[in-house]
Amino acid sequence: MPAGASGAPRDATGTAKALVKGLALVDLIAADGPLRLTDLVAATGVPRGTVVRLLEVLVAHGVLRTDASGRYDLGPQLAVWGQGFLGRLDVRAQAEDLMRALTEQTRETCFLGVRRGSQVLYIAKTDSPQAVRPAAVEGSVNPLHCTAIGKVLLAHSAQDVVRDLLAGPLERRTPNTITDPRALAAELAAVRERGYATDEIENEDGVRCVAVPVRDHGGQVVAALSVSAPAYRFPREETPDVARRLLAAAQTLSARLGYRAPRHAHEEAPSGSGTGAAAPEATSGT
Repeated sequence: MPAGASGAPRDATGTAKALVKGLALVDLIAADGPLRLTDLVAATGVPRGTVVRLLEVLVAHGVLRTDASGRYDLGPQLAVWGQGFLGRLDVRAQAEDLMRALTEQTRETCFLGVRRGSQVLYIAKTDSPQAVRPAAVEGSVNPLHCTAIGKVLLAHSAQDVVRDLLAGPLERRTPNTITDPRALAAELAAVRERGYATDEIENEDGVRCVAVPVRDHGGQVVAALSVSAPAYRFPREETPDVARRLLAAAQTLSARLGYRAPRHAHEEAPSGSGTGAAAPEATSGT
């Protein structure tokens, strides 16, 4: 292929523009599809002939397909690529730089945790540079009901998971631990409503924590991110600001895991296991 003065192919710019337009078509269909040819032309403002040519290439390579009514929808090649992407994901690796940034911003300890039965398993941690800091380490566990990460994970768990936990005795770790099932059910509803959970010195004496959910490509809450600190350095009035920083980091991490936030305010994450199932009515007291 003839090259220009820079050594690049003369049609490289045109090819790149066509690629961008093609990707825009795929993105539109992923968000709003299936779509008709006229819908795609109207939405992109690209000439009809160009759209037709791009669609032909995308269909030929399995990126798009047409349904029985002639509308364009996502094709099987995207599933192949998607599985390859998901198979290479590691939430811990994806979170490392974000956790370091949170610790730099807050000068406090950041944790990443997942649910393991009725416990939180801490899979990553960035330590506060200050001498006094929370005791938990990577690989350690704590109860779900009295930790901020645990409350986030529990609030977005399936109803049977929540029901089973509420039916059993809730261990009192500190004087502030919520051990009444009805009170905990109300707390989980509040977590879902405000988007973050707090540990008001409920798990470890003198330690306050705030945590937010991390979602995967399907909208499932697969982990939670937290900032934890001695209560004398982390007054309650600072919780909203720390939560805001955590939510921004969790949004980035969730996007790295393939999550696409709802485009409109009325849209919600999928319901069901891991997506904010309503807490069941408490079955027993302690």
